[in-house]
Amino acid sequence: MEKEGEKIELVVIDSSIFIDHLRSYPPALEFFNKLSLNPQNVLFSAITETELIKGKSCFDNNVRSLVINMLNVLNKIPVDNMIALKAGDLSRIYGTDMPDSIIAATAIINKSELLTRNVKDFEKIKGLRVRSPY
Repeated sequence: MEKEGEKIELVVIDSSIFIDHLRSYPPALEFFNKLSLNPQNVLFSAITETELIKGKSCFDNNVRSLVINMLNVLNKIPVDNMIALKAGDLSRIYGTDMPDSIIAATAIINKSELLTRNVKDFEKIKGLRVRSPY
């Protein structure tokens, strides 16, 4: 519970972090164990769900269910008009791929920090707080 005057820090998790977790990469497993203490502070873009589900491992229905169940305990942010417009601007201005632009726009619009393994893909975007969690 948030104490008076205390700000809850929201984070947007990029696909790369989820992939590390699904591959049982030890730093990612440790990171997600810590996140489980405050899952209400964890956001992800609907495009991240798309990126994870498109993976070849999701041909296996058990893996697909694992992905969906993992995401269901976190807060999915849909790509609404405000995020779509911001993502278009980011892609045009910085030349980022559309999925990355949507994820970055999700973090910016939600005043959140973006956590990714691919910091270099995002660090040129002004107004975006980005870092690798491990």
